[in-house]
Amino acid sequence: MKVKEPDLTEQIREIFGTTDAKELRRIAEDAACYRKKGNSANRSPAGRKNSFTDPQLANILALQKQGVKITEIAKKYHVSRQTIYSQIKRVHNFSEDPDVKMRMYFMNRDYLCTMIDIDFLHEKIYIKNYTDQIPLRAFGVVDNPSWNDFEYFLEDRCFPRTRDHAKEILRDMRIPFYDPLLIIEKTDGYMEGDHQWIMMVKKER
Repeated sequence: MKVKEPDLTEQIREIFGTTDAKELRRIAEDAACYRKKGNSANRSPAGRKNSFTDPQLANILALQKQGVKITEIAKKYHVSRQTIYSQIKRVHNFSEDPDVKMRMYFMNRDYLCTMIDIDFLHEKIYIKNYTDQIPLRAFGVVDNPSWNDFEYFLEDRCFPRTRDHAKEILRDMRIPFYDPLLIIEKTDGYMEGDHQWIMMVKKER
């Protein structure tokens, strides 16, 4: 019995999201240009190339969270869908420190403002700012925030503890008690009056 070979056109569509010759040529040219730039500018001290920067990775996650299709994200960055999937997987392997189990991206709309790596065991955080606009940073002018600063930041992105009917709100959210981290997992830290929010990423084991 002859085994049916996979349709090449469908394979191309699956990988690149299109079969249009002009689009495929453009993707190939952009990818070649991107690789050339990456080889010269985007290598870590150990020599491994980082395909995307942290702000780009955060943007990819934000778009995915908003329901944007992987095909559209791939078109934006002129890469294949497989590349986007691999970068999303890479996001969950974000630190060589075994005690850092979570990373937070503090966003303004779709753009990264502050990246926070969290060591819950030793109550330490490590941050990197990606904006020069002080008000948009998670900790403002503070470059080395303490654990208390971090706890204040989290609670500041939640409704007040003393809010009327707080217990009912928590019950509706299916949260047993007031815990800013649990609340932000539900609300993404959105607050009325600004466009900032928080993405949480847990490290893969």
